[in-house]
Amino acid sequence: MRRQRAVITVFFSLLSVVFLGISGAVVEAVRVAGARAACANASTLGLWSVFSEYDNDLLEEYGLFAVDAGAGGDQVSKEYLQTKLSGYVKENENVTADISGKLPGLVMDPWNISASQHQVEKYALLTDRGGNYYYQQAVEYMRQTAWANALGKLEAMYSSSQDIRQAESEFEAEQKSSGESMKTFDREVDSARQELTGEMESSTDDSGGIVIIAEGEEAEKLKKAQEEGEKKNPLEKISELQKQELLELVLGEGRVSDRKLDSRSLLSKRKANRGTLVLDTPRGSGTDNLLFCEYLLDHFRNCSDRFDSDILRYQAEYLIAGKYSDEANLKKIARNLLFLREGMNYGFLVSNPTCNAQISALALTVVGWTGKPLLVEAFKQAVLLAWAYGESLFDVRILFHGGRVPLSKSIETWNVPLDRLIDLASDLKRADYVAAGGGSGLNYEDFLRILLNMTGISRLKKRSLDLIELNERALEGKASFRADNCVIGMTICSDWSIPAAFGRIPAALLGTEAVSFQTQVKGGFAY
Repeated sequence: MRRQRAVITVFFSLLSVVFLGISGAVVEAVRVAGARAACANASTLGLWSVFSEYDNDLLEEYGLFAVDAGAGGDQVSKEYLQTKLSGYVKENENVTADISGKLPGLVMDPWNISASQHQVEKYALLTDRGGNYYYQQAVEYMRQTAWANALGKLEAMYSSSQDIRQAESEFEAEQKSSGESMKTFDREVDSARQELTGEMESSTDDSGGIVIIAEGEEAEKLKKAQEEGEKKNPLEKISELQKQELLELVLGEGRVSDRKLDSRSLLSKRKANRGTLVLDTPRGSGTDNLLFCEYLLDHFRNCSDRFDSDILRYQAEYLIAGKYSDEANLKKIARNLLFLREGMNYGFLVSNPTCNAQISALALTVVGWTGKPLLVEAFKQAVLLAWAYGESLFDVRILFHGGRVPLSKSIETWNVPLDRLIDLASDLKRADYVAAGGGSGLNYEDFLRILLNMTGISRLKKRSLDLIELNERALEGKASFRADNCVIGMTICSDWSIPAAFGRIPAALLGTEAVSFQTQVKGGFAY
């Protein structure tokens, strides 16, 4: 038998080395691709874990998601965020290795990845862009809750606020015009007295008034007409009432909170920290503004809630008025309500024929004896304004005592008769009994809703953030809380190392060192 050389065996041995090297390279490429995905997953899980540490008090009280990254200081601590991120990524990068350590031989870690560093590149704060990111979350919160079902009611309130703006504008113009006319009113009345007395003998008393001393039936009638007019003229009494402290008139015996703010501590009065990340802001329509106002009314108390606080008791009032004490805020709200009601009540008086007839009759009684139509018209206009003021004062007192007032009045819901206007100071107590009866219309909170809708959104954002920060600082262990340290989104960059595994086979066959791989993962998250 003839012996053959093993040529084919050597040939296949050489080919197997090539196949083994190629197979190792292919498997290594697949492993590296999987490892890169594992790096991205670990980074993402770490990022999500950082944002899982949101401030629970902010969420429970205000429905807001944010991570307090101040670490007790005045600035956002990127080191604090990076340390948190590194810790969470470390827990996720070698999950398989941890399992294989507990179950040796049963589980293999094919990736064996490790992170060299993590960097927070950009971040966005709750207070950025004038509080717009806070506004976005607040509106979204309202859209996801039952309040969104009340949108029709809110739109009706907005429509009412527009009507009120128009009524206030007209009232303000008439008030200015009447004020100019009344400056010369007394002088015209005195002039008319002198003209009507003519050549009748007269003298001046100590008070400067004209005393008619002429005899005759005409002089007696004129004197009686003047005296009767003075008795029924309500303008002087209303003028005296307008000079009194408004809160005393509308609160009666009610006490006012003495809480005050240190303006220097307010977020809106200091240079706030700013983030570097720009986020989308899809919310900002008229409907969103209505929902934001409702959010504020739902999360901040007002004086009708009777709640106590070391910050401010009348917090919804602060949102509208922006003063630094409860008393000053309540004063401004009372003035705003009074002016709001004056516009609506004036509009009713002007359009109601019955009321106009009563005013005309009173004008003839008080100044008709002068025989000057222009003077009578000026007096009628002054009485219109005085009557609107008296009814409005009555309305505001009802609201502050828990009653309801219709937005637009009717004869049936009108409270102050013209003949009682002169005694309004003593009649105001009757408003307390009217309030106790409940009545129909809008309550104090409803009118606050209207005033909120008439306040600029930018102001409401800043002032509500002031209160959020102060209310959070009042909680135990949060004295250093700052709203402008609250992170709501950030982007990160992580460097990863992927050591060689199957790539060592071709490296060994070629007599070279196995190459490890480096990869960089970028990601971001925002509430």
